[in-house]
Amino acid sequence: MSGDDAETTGELDVSIAGVAGASLDALAVAVTIAPRGGEVEDLTSLVVALAHVEPIAWRALGEYREWIVGLAADRHGAPIAVTADGALRVGSGPGGRRYALPTRAGGLAALWLAADDDLLVCGPGVLGRVRLAPGRIRVDLVEDDGPGEAMAVAGPGAIDGAIAVGTRGALWRYADDEWTAHETTARETLLDVAWHDDGRAYVAGAEGGVYAWDGAALREVARVAGRAWTGVASWGGAVYLAGDRRGVWRLDGAALHPVTELPVTRLRAIAGHLVAWGGALLVRYDGAAWWGGPLHIP
Repeated sequence: MSGDDAETTGELDVSIAGVAGASLDALAVAVTIAPRGGEVEDLTSLVVALAHVEPIAWRALGEYREWIVGLAADRHGAPIAVTADGALRVGSGPGGRRYALPTRAGGLAALWLAADDDLLVCGPGVLGRVRLAPGRIRVDLVEDDGPGEAMAVAGPGAIDGAIAVGTRGALWRYADDEWTAHETTARETLLDVAWHDDGRAYVAGAEGGVYAWDGAALREVARVAGRAWTGVASWGGAVYLAGDRRGVWRLDGAALHPVTELPVTRLRAIAGHLVAWGGALLVRYDGAAWWGGPLHIP
């Protein structure tokens, strides 16, 4: 767990690893909890669900002795997660299933759910597609030592055309059941990707660059020196970015304008709202005001 992402609560470091849901009143949140200064083996992940909106209350769906690094939810709100040791978790609690995917030691970094039974996963040196069926899965993984290590994956709404991005400006495109690496001019680590309604994918760079992928090339569209962008989302007709726990910014052409100073690192568009999180803080934006606060672990 990165110390920049974690929030210290007593002797524990608490960090939200992912937020997903079919609606605002059916959110699922993955939270990692570790003893301060402890080893990775001491880390626990919780998946919690919103139990009550007024007043806000959360209920635990599952507790796992492994590091959840990515979270999605199907149309019914059931969580699907990937872990740093390369496991895929489908559902939660007694009915949940765990599949150890044949990844390298680097495990997985992210997932993207195209349909309830079809998802893409990525991680250091590995890209893959997983098809789910009752009680079993079909896994197609590809190892890639080429341009870099994959850190994030997302699609325009269908599997074909989805891209993964990663270290050293790496970008791969998934089409016709295979991944193809594309050379880019980016030289920084690319940490997140979101597809926008202009048909392009926007990518967050770890050294201040903001990029757009048009299906053929990745081009830099904006840059803020000294800023590490860690999250990007398309919401309300605009592109938003977050990083360094130094607020949320909106992209307007080649300019970036501050929206809020809340200390968040990640963003997702969920059910008509912009949802943001960092450390133990979870907030949402409706276009007029921000709502939320620290996540209280049940």
